[in-house]
Amino acid sequence: MHLGRVAVATTWVAAAAGVVVVLAAVPGLDAFRWLALTAGLAVAVGIAGQLAVADRSGFVLRLAAASVGAFVLVAIGALLAAAGA
Repeated sequence: MHLGRVAVATTWVAAAAGVVVVLAAVPGLDAFRWLALTAGLAVAVGIAGQLAVADRSGFVLRLAAASVGAFVLVAIGALLAAAGA
């Protein structure tokens, strides 16, 4: 498996773990603030992961995939938080 794909998957796993922790630990509407922080941190993890791969070929595509996937996971978490609030 290509290291770029591993970095994308790592970003998604980190975002999913962050969403699960926020939904489990933060009650009520405060979860939305923490989910926003989770989204930002997931993008930072994605950037760091892609820079660690150090492969110029497909950098933008991999970074976009990591970021969009993380945002989708956080959006699902926000929908779950809204349903539970």
